[in-house]
Amino acid sequence: MMKKLSRSVDLLLGIGMAGCLAAMSCLVFSNVVLRYLFDSGITWSEEMSRYLFVFMIFLGTTRAMKLNQHLNVDIFIKLIPFKWLRVALQLISAALMIYALWLLIDGSWQLAKININTLGPATNMPLWLLYAGAMIMGACMCLFILFGIRRLFENEQQQDALNKNHQEGEA
Repeated sequence: MMKKLSRSVDLLLGIGMAGCLAAMSCLVFSNVVLRYLFDSGITWSEEMSRYLFVFMIFLGTTRAMKLNQHLNVDIFIKLIPFKWLRVALQLISAALMIYALWLLIDGSWQLAKININTLGPATNMPLWLLYAGAMIMGACMCLFILFGIRRLFENEQQQDALNKNHQEGEA
């Protein structure tokens, strides 16, 4: 059940990113063709492309967190011989990431409140939507970190069981 949900979320994020990229490409290409061939253009194309780019980044960052593909310097953690210390350092790292994401969510909330009545100049899109996207991204990333902590403990328990079975087999 969880694997199916995970694959569905991954697929949804991938489709969202591809959709943003396709829409951006179509808008920019159409605008270039209209400007050079017909001396005309789509007035809101550049602004909408910028918004789509921002949302594509939000989706991509969330997907990278889900797949654990963000930059991670774990060489020092792997060198530590004590399992409990490795787990403790990974928990501290997760707590710091959640705190940083909380700062992002809180700052986005403050900016959304400030810009509640502000509209994009060409699209008339409410600008609070950009900040709402950042809040959603931050919340999703926090969830993925919490799922990662759960997996960490599950893997440690599985490793302990394997080690116990191995030791019993040697005796």
